Amino acid sequence: MEALHKFGIVLRQNRARWLLAIVALFLVVDTAVWRDIHAGKNSGTPGVQQTETPKAQTVSTPIVSVAPAMAPQWLEATGTVQPELESALAAKVMGRVQSVLVREGDSVRKGQPLVFLDARDLEASIAQSNANLRAADVGYDNARVAAHMERALSAARIANAKARLAQSQAALKAANAKLDLVLAGPRRQERAQAALSVAQAQSSLILAESNLHRMTELYDEGAIPAQQYDQYKSQYEVAKAQYAAAQQAQSMTDEGSRAEEIRAAQEAVRQAQAAVQEARAGWQQAQASALQIDVRRQEIQGAQAQIGQAQASLQIARVTRGYAVLLSPFDGVVTQRLVDPGAMASPGVPLLKVQGGARRLEAVVPETALAAVRQGASVPVRLDALGSRERTGRVVEIAPQGDAGSHTFVVKIVLPKDSGASSGMFGRARFRIGTERRLLVPQSAVWEREGLHYLYIVDASDTARLRMVTVGEPAGNRLPVLSGLNPGERIVAGGRERLADGARVTAEGK
Repeated sequence: MEALHKFGIVLRQNRARWLLAIVALFLVVDTAVWRDIHAGKNSGTPGVQQTETPKAQTVSTPIVSVAPAMAPQWLEATGTVQPELESALAAKVMGRVQSVLVREGDSVRKGQPLVFLDARDLEASIAQSNANLRAADVGYDNARVAAHMERALSAARIANAKARLAQSQAALKAANAKLDLVLAGPRRQERAQAALSVAQAQSSLILAESNLHRMTELYDEGAIPAQQYDQYKSQYEVAKAQYAAAQQAQSMTDEGSRAEEIRAAQEAVRQAQAAVQEARAGWQQAQASALQIDVRRQEIQGAQAQIGQAQASLQIARVTRGYAVLLSPFDGVVTQRLVDPGAMASPGVPLLKVQGGARRLEAVVPETALAAVRQGASVPVRLDALGSRERTGRVVEIAPQGDAGSHTFVVKIVLPKDSGASSGMFGRARFRIGTERRLLVPQSAVWEREGLHYLYIVDASDTARLRMVTVGEPAGNRLPVLSGLNPGERIVAGGRERLADGARVTAEGK
């Protein structure tokens, strides 16, 4: 079954050649019949330039015998030329087309502007985002200032409350100490101290009075000025007042604490206690107000988040503004222009098509021949639109998955830069899949005319006879003959321009 399958593939591949061979055979038969009928009128051969060669003249020419030989077996795969890179440029935003800078066939560079859209609304979005960012910056600065002021004010409140608490506690201690003194009454040492103070005050009074008497006499005599007299008089008054105060203190000390003093001292203690409680409450309140700092810190974080959000919005607006300019994604050529200025561009709708990179022939290869295809291998390629000259391509990619219906795989062959290929051209690639026995003849023995191939055979009477043959792809400097020639036959290997059908020939060197 596999052999039949392979035979079917070969048969399909060579179908055109077999049909051509059959047509050529009919032409040979018709030519022979026509020549037999008109042998006396015309000795030429249709489609072949003839030269009159007398039958008695013998032409010396290279003659070789045809024998089967091993020749490469080729698989011809057809395909279409495609670009390496192809992109349909479409807008990401809706807008009116302002200008189109290229046309079909124009070469473009990567990053080159190709289409401009009306971007006034997008620029307004950028301005709005900038304003939002500035507002967020101001809010962040305000939050930082408020937090700093809150920290300073809170620290001042706490320090003040702490000082008031310490002051009230000290006042409470003093009030308690005074209450203790009032309740205890004057001590013996205090009474002695009070009597001593009275005696000292009395002595100072006597001295001041004596000085005043002397100064009075001197003043009356005009010996001292009034200023000096007033000074001694003032000292006397002070000493007199101090003596009276000492006497009063001694009297109070001797009398002891009264009920009114005790009640006053107790009331002072209660007031000091209330002041301590109030100061302690103020300190606690100041500490509680310090929690406001956390609120300010959260406000700062919120302002920072608003700045980040505004920056992101600005970045989005700028990126969206960039969508208003369509840039070339790579070096290439514009193949289609699908829009003109004034048209409305919609997201996803192509405006231009650009192709770039190398041209590649995407040939379809049956799975039975896939083993003979190697990535990186050189492959002869022929493009029908550019003549019969072969170009050497290189296999750059083999499709990892084939077509399940036809059991074929796509092989991508990169073409030379100077190949002249254009996208969409039909091409043929030849893959060597093995060897086979073929009749090989020198290329110099065969020539082509109007799509048909001819050569001269040498019959048993050393006469050159024109014959149409079907040939395959060249194998070096030789051509495989697919039909029209049998093993062992002799052919003219060169010098065909000196021959005509029916000419006598002899091998060179004989």
